[in-house]
This record gives sequence, C-alpha cells and structure tokens, in this order.
Amino acid sequence: MSPTIVVLGAGVSGLTTAVCLLKAGYKDVTVIGQYIPGDIAVEYTSPWAGASILSFASSQDTRLIAIDTESHKVFSHLADHVPESSVIHCPGIQICDEEDVPGEDKQWVRRLYPNFAEIPKHALPEGAQSGYTFDTWTLSVPAYLKWLVGQITELGGRVLRENRVDSIQQVVENYPNADLVINCTGFGASKLIDVRDTNLYTLRGQTVLVDAPHIRRQYYRDSAHTFTYIIPRGDGSVICGGTLDAVNKDLNPDPAIAESILERCYALCPELTFNKGVKAFKIISHNVGFRPARKGGIRLEKETRVNAATGKRFTVVHNYGHSSYGYQSSWGSAQRAVKLVQEAQLLAKLLPTIYSYGACSMTFEGSS
Repeated sequence: MSPTIVVLGAGVSGLTTAVCLLKAGYKDVTVIGQYIPGDIAVEYTSPWAGASILSFASSQDTRLIAIDTESHKVFSHLADHVPESSVIHCPGIQICDEEDVPGEDKQWVRRLYPNFAEIPKHALPEGAQSGYTFDTWTLSVPAYLKWLVGQITELGGRVLRENRVDSIQQVVENYPNADLVINCTGFGASKLIDVRDTNLYTLRGQTVLVDAPHIRRQYYRDSAHTFTYIIPRGDGSVICGGTLDAVNKDLNPDPAIAESILERCYALCPELTFNKGVKAFKIISHNVGFRPARKGGIRLEKETRVNAATGKRFTVVHNYGHSSYGYQSSWGSAQRAVKLVQEAQLLAKLLPTIYSYGACSMTFEGSS
C-alpha cells in the first residue's frame, strides 16, 4: 500500500517534490500551505522570483552542481516539449566586474550552459573583468506555478490551503495517517518549534516588473556591491533587479533602491526603453521578497520521529534552504528528496524483519 505523504510548503520546492513523488509511483500525496499559487504575500517567496534557470553554485560545490545539472535537464525537456509549463529557451549575457577569488572559477558553467562562449577582453564594457554568453531558460512564474499545481492534481495529488502550522507535530496531528512529512517550508523552518533551524537567514530581494515584450535576452552584471539582472518572462513582462541584502528587513519597496535598479538595468540594456532613458520604463509593479538562504546550503536529509499524540513512527524529509536558486535547483533537490523517501520506505520494510529475527534469536538462545 502506498504511504501517506504530506508535503509542508506550497512553494516551488514543495510543489516540485510532490510532482516527483507522484511520478515515482507514490499515490497519496497532499501539499499543504498557508499560501498556495495565486496568493501574493511577502512571506510566500516563490511568486517573487525572476525566474531564470542558471546556476549559483561555486565551482567547489559539487553537490549543488549535480543538483543544478539534473534540474537543467528537466527544464530543457520542458522548453522543448511542454509549452504549457511556460519554460522557454533564452540566450543570456553575464558580465563580472570582479576577478575570481583564488580557487574559484566563475566560468565552470561552460560545462552546463548550452552555447557557452567567453567574451573577448576588448569587447567587455568598461570596468568589467570577464564575461560570457550562453543559452539557458526562463519562465513565467505565475504560469509555471499554476502548471505545477495542475501536474499534481492530474497525477492524483492534492494542493490544500491550511492555516499556519507551528510544528511538524501539528502536521501529523492534523493528518494522523501520515507516514512521511516532507518539510519544504523555506525560511519557515526557522520558526517551526520542533525544527528551529538557526542556519537560516533571509536575503531581501527588490525588483521592478516592467512591460518590455521586445526583450528576448537575459542580462546579468555582478560586482562586489551590486547585483543587476534583466529577465524576460516570456509573457511580455521583464523582471529588473535587484538586491541581495541580508540586513534590510523592510517589507515595502524602497523608491531609492527602485531608482538604482532601473538606472543599472538601463545602463546594461538601453533597449529596454528603446534608448529613451530611465523615465521611459513602463512599470507594472514594484516587488519585495525574501529568499530563504541557509548556512551550509540546502538541507536534504531524513529523520525518524514519533507522533506524540498517537505513538506512531513517521519519517521527516527536509528539503529547504534554497536561497536565490529555488527554481534553478528545484528538480534536482526534489529528486534527492524522493530518494530519501525511498530509503525510508525500504528501512520501514526491513525493520519488522530485523526485529523478528532478533526476537527469534533471543528465544532460541534463551531455550538452549
């Protein structure tokens, strides 16, 4: 019989994990969240993403490189074969104003991105140290999240809005038949009273959504103090960003930051306003979201717990802490979460046999 699985968190990580579980043959999968796709709230991170499909992995981070590589394979398939997902091929330009630190190689992505090409030094903009062109993918966040929900329901799963839960224990009290809980709560894992992950912290991101359907390329320019990007969503809108701020906790857009973003984006791509200047941007919205960053990277591990109300053993699989790369790493992380579920299920099948063997051994030894 298929185990009962509850996925806590209806952001891109939770939804993608649910899809992977259902595709792996698990039939009783329910996603619950205080917020679900269609909702807009600062606490609900996923709707605020760009979302471009890149990799933020260090060249030394082999785990994240593997996760992103697996994710890229899925996004490539979606772009080629599943237009309703909204994922599209999109060429890009990356400009770096800082030299690599010793032991780091920012251009390791030559092994990951299609059509990677280094920009010659003489062709770089003033102040830049390196750069490259590449092809990856972008998507329309609202359409993509809606598509994920559709995949879950088509495969027999459910996505339910629930009141905020304060603990994993509360989940299993609300769903007493649960055999597994998948914790995809992002920064919320720091607030769950029986998790309290102190390695989590937020990175404030402020962006401006503009109307610019003629922009079909993604642009990035990184320096020691600024993080500038232009991401077309394929629906005519373009995300202009941004910030990566671990200190600022303001929930409201800062006009001065918005002005800086638009100035930097215009300098990077004047075609945004047909070379008519910063004042010519067609602004759709100003946005603020908080990325769930984590010291040590994504938490992907399992543990066995006991329901304090019933005494039933259950497994918790953690999949959170994706920082700025929630979409980019979503499929690779979800596939690893499924493997942890499979390991837990195998152990659950073996334990009765082990216990039975131990009991027989004790009886045999005691009667000799």
